[in-house]
Amino acid sequence: MRTQSLFHFTKKLDTLFSILENGFWPQYSFEDIHWVSDTDFYGNAMVCFCDISLSKLDKHTAFYGRYGIGMKRDWGIKKGLNPLLYISEKSLLSTSLKGLFSNPNEHRNTKFYVMTSLAFTKPLKGKMKVGNEVLEKDFYEECEWRYVDTSHGGILHDEANVKGIERNNLLCRSNALEFKPGDIRYLLVESESDLTKLVDFIYTKMSHFSADDLKLLTTKIILLKDLKEDI
Repeated sequence: MRTQSLFHFTKKLDTLFSILENGFWPQYSFEDIHWVSDTDFYGNAMVCFCDISLSKLDKHTAFYGRYGIGMKRDWGIKKGLNPLLYISEKSLLSTSLKGLFSNPNEHRNTKFYVMTSLAFTKPLKGKMKVGNEVLEKDFYEECEWRYVDTSHGGILHDEANVKGIERNNLLCRSNALEFKPGDIRYLLVESESDLTKLVDFIYTKMSHFSADDLKLLTTKIILLKDLKEDI
């Protein structure tokens, strides 16, 4: 059963601090699109979330990180997030998308719509880049929602594009996904020492919010291991 929260996980507590202080920064993620074109990896600036069942959190957090923030689904819908469309490679839909991708109308807007649609589409299974490593992944089980920032366009993955990718990642920070304390349902951390650090961060770095908002935020903090024990 899917949750009513949209979770975003990260491997570092400092990244969770950054999200609370600055919002979610879109970053370029490179995905395997060989199923629809001759190009192997193509990147769009995005922020990824999931409404995965809590019973599957252990496997998910082992891969994506054990620090997380759970947002209200209504917040995500208002911000333009959308669940991904997962494609079976032999399906009629897959065939249709391949045809559309390989023979787009020369009109500029048509190409834009095709590439934007692709940014919200994934094969059931495929490859993903994690650093310099290419991993096989069952995407369908991730129940992903996504926010895509199209302001700087897509990028082919190429060593020659590294500086361009870094530059665009910095530019995308101006399009951060913002939220208020009331939009948050969960703040997940790995250990009790992390919990203490997070409480300290909330009261020292987020003082621009009201005292009631800060108190509310601290009530959202949960140890990941405690949540797993209750599943």
